[in-house]
Amino acid sequence: NMYSKKYILEEIEEFNKPNPIYKDIKGAVCYPAYFEVGERGWFLWESKDWFSNMHRIHTSVIDNLIYIGNEKIIVTTQNTRFVFKLVSK
Repeated sequence: NMYSKKYILEEIEEFNKPNPIYKDIKGAVCYPAYFEVGERGWFLWESKDWFSNMHRIHTSVIDNLIYIGNEKIIVTTQNTRFVFKLVSK
């Protein structure tokens, strides 16, 4: 199950105005929670602050999902493209 795997958020491409939430999450460890074309997506990310806690990101509606083997997930929403890369164990 890919949703129990750990990913690094390798790239974030914003199509419209920048979302301040995203400035800290590039390179963060993430856990995809729910990605479905035509719906809003969810993923968790581990912050590097001293709380070291999980944050939940609710994306805009997903237009396209590409899975490259088990290595990468490319999620394109109405506002943003996210590239998640699997962390090898």
